[in-house]
Amino acid sequence: MMANRLLANIFTDGVILQRDMPIRVWGKGEVDERVVIEFDGKTYESTVDKKGKWEVVLPALPAGGSYVLTVTSGAVTQVVKDVLMGDVWVCSGQSNMEINMLRTRRMFGEYNKATNNPHIRKYHVPMTYDFHGEQEEIPEATWILACPEEMEKFTATGFFFANKLYEETGVPIGIILSALGGTPIESWMSREALADYPEALAQADQCCEAGHMEKLISEGQKISDAWFENLNRYDRGINERWQSEEFDDSDWKGIDLDVSWDEVTDLKMSGSIWLRKEIEISEALANQSVDIILGTVIDADEVYVNGEQVGGIGYQYPPRDYVVPNLRAGKNTIAIRVIAVGGTGGFTFGKERKFLFADGQKIDLTAGWKYKRALSCSPPTGGAPFFQNTPTGNYNGMIAPLQNLAIKGVLWYQGESNAGSPEGYSKKLEKLITNWRKNWNQGDFPFIYAQLPNWSPKGRIVNWPLLRDEQAKALAVPNTRMAVTYDTGEYNDLHPLNKKAVAERLAGEALSLAYGFDIVSTGPTVAVIKNSDNQFILSFETFESELVLKHGDLVHGLSLWIDDLEVPVEGTICESTVIIDTPYANTTTAISYAWTDDPADANLYNAIGLPTVPFKKSVQ
Repeated sequence: MMANRLLANIFTDGVILQRDMPIRVWGKGEVDERVVIEFDGKTYESTVDKKGKWEVVLPALPAGGSYVLTVTSGAVTQVVKDVLMGDVWVCSGQSNMEINMLRTRRMFGEYNKATNNPHIRKYHVPMTYDFHGEQEEIPEATWILACPEEMEKFTATGFFFANKLYEETGVPIGIILSALGGTPIESWMSREALADYPEALAQADQCCEAGHMEKLISEGQKISDAWFENLNRYDRGINERWQSEEFDDSDWKGIDLDVSWDEVTDLKMSGSIWLRKEIEISEALANQSVDIILGTVIDADEVYVNGEQVGGIGYQYPPRDYVVPNLRAGKNTIAIRVIAVGGTGGFTFGKERKFLFADGQKIDLTAGWKYKRALSCSPPTGGAPFFQNTPTGNYNGMIAPLQNLAIKGVLWYQGESNAGSPEGYSKKLEKLITNWRKNWNQGDFPFIYAQLPNWSPKGRIVNWPLLRDEQAKALAVPNTRMAVTYDTGEYNDLHPLNKKAVAERLAGEALSLAYGFDIVSTGPTVAVIKNSDNQFILSFETFESELVLKHGDLVHGLSLWIDDLEVPVEGTICESTVIIDTPYANTTTAISYAWTDDPADANLYNAIGLPTVPFKKSVQ
């Protein structure tokens, strides 16, 4: 802690504190020093204890502000300005919770430019993990306001959630983002919550061994550095400057960007591949700053225009969206170096790939490229480990230090990293929720989470129906809600951009559960399945809404299961039921709906546009 800082790091200018609950304020100082706290025109006192800590609990206040919080101890005074009372939501999970408004600017750029709401604020907890025990302090960061200068830093899910709540309640909303990409649920669970999982605790214990993490990080980094060093050293494209305008590519093979590299023999291997294309630019469009959009790329890329590098990203997930400052009239040359690390690389099918000009004109870049492999090599045999994925680490470093702070509730957007082994996820989520509530010590606060969206990467089965089902089982925990999102994703992107739809469904559940709004926030849920003479009658809980079809005249996305054989069927709506006519009624063992990684044909909704909760239900 800084010498002039008395307060815990969460208390910075612009902090939002939980309204209508006692306000706990805490920090550190010199042992036995008197601490004077001034807030809302009143003065309070505390004394630094033998461990160098102090704390005071201030009276609850309604929504509003702003206030000034002043803390003095000895010769040190810390002043925190522009304090608001409102509702504080902790947003945790993995990358889809982290993804910021910069990443979604192609879909929601108007919000970045026009939002100016000082009543919506965010604190981003920096990555910090620890395996020795629960930490008392998070790293230093700052509260930021939802304004054009800061909007691109906001978690997109968190912002749209807060924006909807503020529209409906007028209460200031504080978002504490404590999330990390790629992290499994175990990394967010305490040792107590993982007591029934000795293998997970053994992983955490290993990280406590002296020098263990440092050794693995050093060894992994050496492997990675050596692989890329050799790649760059022997890459003919770099040595012969294949990005230059003058380079002769007349003997290169032709390819379009929407061709799967799995179908091209000489592209099926790790290494470096170069692509080139010439385009003609008119006088009217010359000398403008434009963007080149390439979708997502497996795994890394470097993009050159007229011999100058305009962009590059070192891993596959972010969309490639680069500024080209100086296209000229006439011929322009684009060169792309693609680095495939773990096997076959390429451009994600279905992603937009075109020049996007500032005045709205587009030039399609999909067709007419030439390519040449510069280097083939085996994938690296290892790399730097991701210790943030290890059990207990993120809980200890990024959740435990927040648990002195009163909150309204928690948003949870996670599960992708547990889909490889979905069995038992619901029990882990139940233990996480129960343990967080216990350690926060403010009752069964609302815990609202997103069910996984749709995703179906080519050639892979990702077990998302099973993980979604596990997520749904956790609704047995009191005061929880789940937003169904399988129609908000992108089949070809693990990180879909439509975070607004996800967030507003989460907000609907929050308005119902945490704020008592009398609204329909959950889609139809199957309640009873009746077998009746070559017919199944599926009764739904519709929450006082009606069943409707998003498209078509019949219910799609249904399947009968005869042992392990799946038979797709269709159904018809009759009030709050769906009827399936079938000659297989007596041999059917289960019925499912939206039971695929990407249930694109599922079309059963309620009247306000919320999808039916996916299910696979046994038939007696």
